[in-house]
Amino acid sequence: MLELRMNTIPPPTPALIPIERLKHLINQSITTLETLLQDPAVSPTERANIALKILEMSGCSSVTPLELLQSPSLLAPSVSFNASPISQPSTTTVELLPSSVPIVAENNLEILPANYVQIENFLKPQEHKEALKIAFKQPDKFVGSKTTTQASNYRKSSILYATLFPDFYELLRKKLIATIPSVLTQLNLSPFTVSQVEMQLTAHNDGCFYKIHNDSGSPETNTRVITYVYYFYREPKNFSGGNLRLYATEWQNGYALNEREFIDIEPHNNSIVFFDSRCKHEVMPVSCPSQRFEDGRFTLNGWLRAG
Repeated sequence: MLELRMNTIPPPTPALIPIERLKHLINQSITTLETLLQDPAVSPTERANIALKILEMSGCSSVTPLELLQSPSLLAPSVSFNASPISQPSTTTVELLPSSVPIVAENNLEILPANYVQIENFLKPQEHKEALKIAFKQPDKFVGSKTTTQASNYRKSSILYATLFPDFYELLRKKLIATIPSVLTQLNLSPFTVSQVEMQLTAHNDGCFYKIHNDSGSPETNTRVITYVYYFYREPKNFSGGNLRLYATEWQNGYALNEREFIDIEPHNNSIVFFDSRCKHEVMPVSCPSQRFEDGRFTLNGWLRAG
């Protein structure tokens, strides 16, 4: 629920109602509106208008009902708990909106929340070392990344295709398949049959980035349901930046429209992030002063397709 502070109300001018009574009446009004906001019998549009009234009372009168549905104030704090271990005890962070399912407006527009699941210590230490070994021993096999639209200056990174590390691909594929049911539950997404696990090893060094996009916005990619990103790099860390910026996304008739508020996700070493492939996201610029390949930000990333 929105946090309202009385000091957002402009200093009162002389009035017929004493200030303490006025504050009491405002608090009562807000309580009444909050009760209606939680009433399932109230339609989404009416709830949006009620929430708008609350914002107006707190001094945010310029917010429209649609913007309200996408307000960053709706983002809830993360919840941390011990996940069922896959290879060793790990910590899962789940970012969810208070209403963690997509909001459907009257015009069939879905507001996809910027929800994600991040699992720390996803691989065993020796598996993490093996991922680094795969990247470091064949830097000449990496190729420049591209986009499906062939846009220029939209993405800068290099990629090693999974055909060059088949054994490790299979190891990670099995872990992903074992993990996805729990991830779908935490994201309040429906179960689906995984027909394919796409994977690539991506290297980001000094000046690398990937601008705003989503992973399932074309006929060739529309069966992608979940995007995953496993982060790994050499310690001590010799780069900065490279956060994953995940946006709440307007989705209508199979297309991602506008992006609104966002959550920045830090690339923790040996952690993996899962999110809805329909949500827009970007990789923020990376700074790696040494520019040495081994000092960069590495990911094993890809998509789980429905079949």
